[in-house]
Amino acid sequence: MSFKTFIFTALAVLAIADNAHAQYGGGMGGMGGRGGFGGMGGRNNNTFPNQDKDDKRRKPPPKLAPMQRTTPKGPRTGVDRIACVIEDEVITIRELEKKAQPYMSQLEAVADPGERDKKRLAILKQVLNLEIDERIVSHELGTNKERLGVTEQDVDRAVQEVLRMNNITEDQLQAALYSQGMTWSEYRKKLRDQIERARLVQFKVQGRVQVKEAEVVRRCEERGRIGDDKKICAMHVLLRIPDGAGAAETERLYAKAMQLQAELSHGADFKAYAAKYSDDKASPDGRICFARGEMVEEFEKATFALKSNEVSSVVKTPFGFHVIKLAGKETNVAEEAPVDCSGDALNPFRNEIYQEEMERQMGAWMQELRAKAFIDVRI
Repeated sequence: MSFKTFIFTALAVLAIADNAHAQYGGGMGGMGGRGGFGGMGGRNNNTFPNQDKDDKRRKPPPKLAPMQRTTPKGPRTGVDRIACVIEDEVITIRELEKKAQPYMSQLEAVADPGERDKKRLAILKQVLNLEIDERIVSHELGTNKERLGVTEQDVDRAVQEVLRMNNITEDQLQAALYSQGMTWSEYRKKLRDQIERARLVQFKVQGRVQVKEAEVVRRCEERGRIGDDKKICAMHVLLRIPDGAGAAETERLYAKAMQLQAELSHGADFKAYAAKYSDDKASPDGRICFARGEMVEEFEKATFALKSNEVSSVVKTPFGFHVIKLAGKETNVAEEAPVDCSGDALNPFRNEIYQEEMERQMGAWMQELRAKAFIDVRI
């Protein structure tokens, strides 16, 4: 599938990293999704004082004559149709098309009008799935906000981690944000949202994840029998530098990449961000697998230097600016060397299995949220 169901796949650095490192000896990558979708209330059962009494005093509306039309004849123009209703929120076709616009370029290669319409509808449905999951998680976040306990000190620590990872000062970060039209208070609010989402996953999902030691050892031994596995899988978001771009445009893209890196390293969902922001439309979910020598040097060097599930700083290549997350680490096990499947040697395999189980449990949790929500899809 070009798009996968929106799921949070790991734990945020500040909210959960201590536990993850203590238990599994490695960093856990991005969680979350795009912030700021608004809360979702239940269905509208509100009543107002004297409403029944007022209703009785009102005159009934006049009956329409047979075949009388309440709308003009002919095709409807300028009407924004409803794509989906989620609780008391509405997603319109126009809103959905705007979010799906980066992928509509795929339709240019489809000559047959019927096939083109089918593919367009498939893209809209895939983007709608992402949007549904984001909104029902936002609703769950709203109902659990008080117990998450995110403080200003948590946000301060998140800011300091961003500065450390990018080797910049607070003034430089603020300047980059302002160039993107984001104020300092808006940025801190977005960081708070990502930390809250990370803690929500910790409360709702992390306790379900179990990694059996026997499975970890078996994974290590199987990988050792395979030999030198040099292929790795990563996820990335690419901001392409246009041909002939000047210094101002390049600086603007770099500032945008820094902003995305900060959000991804503190919990934003990589798949959702790749779908929304990445210019690598050949990999809509951001995932790529490759061996040494298959990618440009800057990208390969940065990716192979990462730990499993670690998010890189901004990486510049001839294609543009990348933010990379390593999904699967090469084993580097020589065929003739004995396989060490004990102690710290098991940590990469333990992290790998933990991540897989985390994704599985996240998928199950999302299905539970969908099952109890009112969702009416109309496309």
